[in-house]
Amino acid sequence: MRHTAVMSIGRALVRACHPVPTVAVTGFILALAWALGWPAARLVGLAVVVLIGQLSVGWSNDAHDADLDRVSARLDKPAATGQVRTGVLWVLAAIMLAGSVVGSWWVAGWLGGTFHIVALVAAWAYNLGLSRTVWSGAAYLVAFGCVPAFLAYGLDGQPPAWWLVLVAAMIGLSGHLANAGGDIQADAEAGQGGLAVRLGARSSFTLCWTVLAFACTLLAAAGFTGQGWAGPVGAVVVLAGFVAGLTWSKVSGRPRDPFHAVLAVTAVDLLALIWVVRSGA
Repeated sequence: MRHTAVMSIGRALVRACHPVPTVAVTGFILALAWALGWPAARLVGLAVVVLIGQLSVGWSNDAHDADLDRVSARLDKPAATGQVRTGVLWVLAAIMLAGSVVGSWWVAGWLGGTFHIVALVAAWAYNLGLSRTVWSGAAYLVAFGCVPAFLAYGLDGQPPAWWLVLVAAMIGLSGHLANAGGDIQADAEAGQGGLAVRLGARSSFTLCWTVLAFACTLLAAAGFTGQGWAGPVGAVVVLAGFVAGLTWSKVSGRPRDPFHAVLAVTAVDLLALIWVVRSGA
């Protein structure tokens, strides 16, 4: 009986941490670190630091939004359904945050680690209130924009390429708008007022593609100037993915597909970014 209860709580904690974005962000950061040249031994420590930081973000988000999720009858939210107490989530989130802060300085030095801490602060600020304001996109710009500096300074103390910072930030913003854009009506009815809600579906869609076009242009330019054949191949993939995604968004008749197209192009760009960086651009 006790074993069953422990397993139930464990499953609830996994669902409450937002497992898909937690794994996705951790995987992206590790892949980019590998592309930049982090040795395997240091990647292990980096994986732990980033993962517990993302756990703190996910658990704090579910704890903070528990009341709103309960009103909205979100049965997929363990804190809203009472499967796990919000107090437990807050304690775990705080412990993970403290561990990630200390670990950031340990794995990436004072300067590199501080950039990761700033990214975590931006994510927590989003959870604690920015998500319901016009500044919701700023949290993603800062958080994703800090990742290249975290990894570059953490590797050898050298600054990241300027285009890498801009591309990461732009991809973060476009991904946020695409993810929120498909739920504008539901979020507005629930009283949330993030950037996508303030802009409306049409303007959010336009800004998504404008930002993504800028990111794709920078990334493609970096790829074409890379060493060997790998960089240009990545650039072609970026441009082809952008055209395909934009075409999909235009011809699809389903209301959420335009934003799904942005997310698909964003995923392609993240993979291409790793490829282009690895090629030596």
